[in-house]
Amino acid sequence: MSFEKVDVTEFTNAELQEAMSVASSQRISSFEDIAERVHHRIENPRSTSGFTLPWGKTVDLVRLREKELSLVAGLAGHRKTTLISQVLLWLSQQTKVGLASFEMDLEDVAEIMIWQAAASGSAPSKQFVNHFLDYTKGKIYGFDYRGTVAPLMALGIIRAMAEKGCKVICLDSLMMCGINNDLDAEREFVSALTGLARSLDVHVMLVHHALEKKNDGEAQIPQRQTIRGNGAIVDLCSTVFLVWLNKKKMEIMQKQENYPEPLEEKEAEYLETHCCQKLIVAKQRYHPFEGSINLWSHPSRQMLSHKGANSVALDFGK
Repeated sequence: MSFEKVDVTEFTNAELQEAMSVASSQRISSFEDIAERVHHRIENPRSTSGFTLPWGKTVDLVRLREKELSLVAGLAGHRKTTLISQVLLWLSQQTKVGLASFEMDLEDVAEIMIWQAAASGSAPSKQFVNHFLDYTKGKIYGFDYRGTVAPLMALGIIRAMAEKGCKVICLDSLMMCGINNDLDAEREFVSALTGLARSLDVHVMLVHHALEKKNDGEAQIPQRQTIRGNGAIVDLCSTVFLVWLNKKKMEIMQKQENYPEPLEEKEAEYLETHCCQKLIVAKQRYHPFEGSINLWSHPSRQMLSHKGANSVALDFGK
């Protein structure tokens, strides 16, 4: 898929302006002309519509809506795919979902979801795996390919999954869509995704990577300005999530598990007072909330709302 640059000299062409005027005239309306749509929006504000996330405390803070594009960004190795798998698994109880993970084999994604669905620290039984696989029929779709794809193929995947009835579709990730190091192509591709989300009545989630600042390492919490590539990507998205894994806490937990010596007082205090993961809402176009949602790791690979909260197994009856 190629992206052509606009010839700026066209902007001053009077004949082209007139042609665009004629083409645009049918789209010019007074608010009275769209009265029914206005009433519907007032009665159904975007802030309270859309699919909820797996954590009860987020219900009134952030949602995923059809016709919108969200960006999920973070440093490599900070469990973006694991978090998205939990979100899609949760949403599969409400609607059909699709995932194209170009960085992982499809069976590896399935394994993560199976552990999360079992909500246990023990390996799922063969019977449970079969129940899960049966549950996914007509509910969870995956694109069975690992590696870089052409931008046009990525857009085709979105359309194909929408035709299957998927209402939430995730591309993991932008860097695998064949447009690295081309800022103009990135902007045009993400713009095309927003157009598809609107025309197909679906929510598209796009996974992307954040830049690691020198000397800060993985302890840094990502920000909007550290998202890789063209800044227009953030502008085009309705919602921007930043994912951060507390590697310091993970190291202390591993030390506690693997070594007999007791933790130092500061280490024990850190475990008690810090979350394992942050899901940061860095931008919301239709809701005022922006801030961190703290989450806690569970052996099932679920992220939980609160420390000590119970994990919830998937209800196969839904």
